[in-house]
Amino acid sequence: MCASVVPVNALVRGLLILETLNASGPAGLSQIWRKTGLPKATVFRMLETLHEYGYVSYDAGNQVYQVSLRALALSNNVSYGQQLLQIAAPVISELRENIGWPSDLAVFQHDKMVIIDTNREPGMLSANRSVGSRIPIMASATGRAYLAKMENKKQQALLKRLALSDDPHEMLARDPAAASRIIKETVSRGYALSDQEFLKSNRGAAVDIMHNNEVVCVINMIAIARIVKLDEVESRYVPFLLEAKAKLEALLNRFPSRQGNKMQVTRHTADGAIHSYKRG
Repeated sequence: MCASVVPVNALVRGLLILETLNASGPAGLSQIWRKTGLPKATVFRMLETLHEYGYVSYDAGNQVYQVSLRALALSNNVSYGQQLLQIAAPVISELRENIGWPSDLAVFQHDKMVIIDTNREPGMLSANRSVGSRIPIMASATGRAYLAKMENKKQQALLKRLALSDDPHEMLARDPAAASRIIKETVSRGYALSDQEFLKSNRGAAVDIMHNNEVVCVINMIAIARIVKLDEVESRYVPFLLEAKAKLEALLNRFPSRQGNKMQVTRHTADGAIHSYKRG
């Protein structure tokens, strides 16, 4: 965003409510109000406006709102995600059969990791993260896997932005020594770990997926901490993640490069903007 541009607060609030509703699933007014921290009257007006224009539906019987089909139309041009999902589908399916725990496929967008595919069922673990949910960089294995393999200049720019964030899950970015240690450990291991740092009841692991020397996505797995110890995550489940990483990277490298049949992926600039482009 240019320094001279003044944000339209009403638009920002409306988008926050839409994102919160997308992440939470069907939710009532009070639930959305608590999660956004906005005035309750503002939340109600925004929801009613989104409902009026078809982006949100309302179930009067249960008194809950949910994202409606018109909002889905906003993703019509996000073809990179669709292509990535098509290529990754058999690998991810095999991974999920092998590990038996929930797993996500996530991409980087606007300084967070965004889930583009998941096998989570309602009620699984402590958070029903869904497609579109945003995951922090510093406190999650998913974010750490991405951060560790970024080009150094972009990595340092991202850390500076995260250090200014008011998200408590990004606070580690304010400690350069801690951030450096996490990055070095992740690079050395070849995978990222999180131990009840993002979601208190969960442990997780994640691997980066590289294509043309850039991270295009991350695959993770999440286990319940009271059932699975961290060393078991590493010894029992990480090998399956590393196997999935090798298979998916091989598929991406074989993807046809002739004109008219090129893979479209994303990249981010130093300021966090997202761009789509064709790779040969």
